[in-house]
Amino acid sequence: MNYKIIVASLLMFSFSNLAAVASCPEGNPQSTDYIRRKPPNRCEGLIENLSGNTLNLISIATRNLSSFGETLTLQIPQINGGKNPQVIVKSLDDSYHYQLDDLLLSKNGSRFSFSWDTYVLRQAKIPANKLRAVASYNLGSQPVYVPVILGQSSGKYEFAFYSDSRVKFNSFKILSTSQETIYETKQPNPKKGETTFTWDGTWDGRNAPAGRYQLRYVAFIERRNENSDRIQKSIVFEHNPNWLK
Repeated sequence: MNYKIIVASLLMFSFSNLAAVASCPEGNPQSTDYIRRKPPNRCEGLIENLSGNTLNLISIATRNLSSFGETLTLQIPQINGGKNPQVIVKSLDDSYHYQLDDLLLSKNGSRFSFSWDTYVLRQAKIPANKLRAVASYNLGSQPVYVPVILGQSSGKYEFAFYSDSRVKFNSFKILSTSQETIYETKQPNPKKGETTFTWDGTWDGRNAPAGRYQLRYVAFIERRNENSDRIQKSIVFEHNPNWLK
């Protein structure tokens, strides 16, 4: 079968694209609309569902949430040279698209943090186990991702993708700085919606050392009456075993 090769950057939301797509007006804070809210300053609410044949990275995180209290805190580890991380929190389903972004972060030691009222999450009845988050630092031509800690760490990383189309992953690999494959899996059965992979931060039964790792994957988006679109993508992310404690 001949597969069309689609440039991954056209299919993956970048942070700048998200900012351009979702305008953030003033509005009624008692609504669940996506509006400017404060305190603390942020954009939050329900926006139009994702559409089109795209594959979006929506989470690199570690989380242990079973329910929402009155407030929720996320943390973003700081890395060498990293300033002002870009963060997006999402929850996606066929019936809703929750988004939180443009956050006013606080610096707390070796981490940035943000705490906010969960009013919108509770009013919109967003399941706590469906909350996703992704963060990155701009350190050059390619962003460096770091795991977002949502609530408490679960002891593993969660890599989540979302598509309105049926997608299968022929390959999902994590590579060390020396390009050794330290984790490998796949999702060969096409599915619509969210696809999640997890990694417990180990390598040959031991904690993988702190450093910069690479995620590589090959995925295929099914098209009706057409050949599938092939996506091959590499993502750089930082790992530290202390973040999983």
